Amino acid sequence: MSVDSCRSGRLARGHTLIELLMIISIVGILAALVLPKVRVDNSQVDTAARTLGMSLMVAQREAAARQHNVLLVFDTSAHTITTVWDVNNNSAIDPTERTRPFLLPERVVFGRPSSVPALGTATASVPIMLTSNTKPMLVVQRNGSVDRGVTLYLSTQASMAGGINTDVRAVMIARATARPEWYAWTGAVWRHAK
Repeated sequence: MSVDSCRSGRLARGHTLIELLMIISIVGILAALVLPKVRVDNSQVDTAARTLGMSLMVAQREAAARQHNVLLVFDTSAHTITTVWDVNNNSAIDPTERTRPFLLPERVVFGRPSSVPALGTATASVPIMLTSNTKPMLVVQRNGSVDRGVTLYLSTQASMAGGINTDVRAVMIARATARPEWYAWTGAVWRHAK
């Protein structure tokens, strides 16, 4: 037999069953090693902190551009942050005013587990703010500031129930600039996150 005919016979035949089983076993072992390191809850709470920052930036730009207040309403039960264009500056959601909800990931809640210390002096899980239909809200004013500087805590349902407490984030919002800075709880200290 020539070398070419051996090669073409081997190529036409494909892989043996043993070779395929070895490849599947190797892929299974690698997946078993890597998958426990992927933490869905941790990434969801990071996404929620970024969503809060994004909604605040949208509200700030809109308030400055349109020269009226923009409200950020936090609905803890529906897992949403709703942006409201408060055209008449009455700090209420009127039927004619435009709104846009930003959805938080399903497992994320507002709050801080008791096992996690407060960041600085911000002790309340959801700080006292103005309310709209009993929902806390921030008022982003037309000069780009917010009505009060606050620290909001985001965590997962599991961490609130006593689970892993490294799934906690704190978002500090500066009153004068409305600039959000967020921090991640490492299990020992608060670390500034980017």
